[in-house]
Amino acid sequence: MLEIKKVYHYYGKAKALEEINLSVETNSLDAVIGPNGAGKSTLLRAISALEEIDRGKILFMGERIDELEAHEVAQRGIAHCPERRRLFYDMTVMENLELGAYALKDRNKYSKILDFVFDIFPLLEERTKQRAGTLSGGEQQMLAIGRALMSNPTLLLLDEPSLGLAPRVKTKIFEAINLIREEGTTTLLVEQDAVLAMQVADNIHVLEEGKIEMSGTREELEREPRIKKVYLGI
Repeated sequence: MLEIKKVYHYYGKAKALEEINLSVETNSLDAVIGPNGAGKSTLLRAISALEEIDRGKILFMGERIDELEAHEVAQRGIAHCPERRRLFYDMTVMENLELGAYALKDRNKYSKILDFVFDIFPLLEERTKQRAGTLSGGEQQMLAIGRALMSNPTLLLLDEPSLGLAPRVKTKIFEAINLIREEGTTTLLVEQDAVLAMQVADNIHVLEEGKIEMSGTREELEREPRIKKVYLGI
């Protein structure tokens, strides 16, 4: 579904992404793990055209998208749930969800997706009239993911969904991510908590200093001594 070919991205003279090659298959959940400053969020922003790449190609469903504007990428079926949520805090929960579905014309599909969002995040259904800014951090993350799902994406980009959350809330978020995967939404997840990411992902890509240093399944990476030591604390 997604192919990233020899992508480079610079901030001035600083290299943020260096020769990134990565592919995501249909119906899979791929995770990108790595330390702070490795380029994980930059990678997602490049896919959704919030950052303009300097070299390389990004293809979605066989067609090049790195030359498109961000709204055009969204219209192709890519939804980006950004780091630190980026909600419309003065709007209600329901208004945020409705904005997520702004390009969705099929009202029957809208109702089904809304039901699914409320199924995986029942707290949101209880708070539809509450302002987003008054929600807890965990509830805001649920709303951010729900808003992204409301566009009925072909590909869902999740950026650090567990950031700043208590362990119990992290677990709830990742249970929901697993349900999204089971529903059939292809997902690319960026996550600093490697243990959580590896529990749900089909494939894991290790990004360090802007480079993909290693890729493989959970079983393959768990056999690597450095991964066990650095990311899993074993």
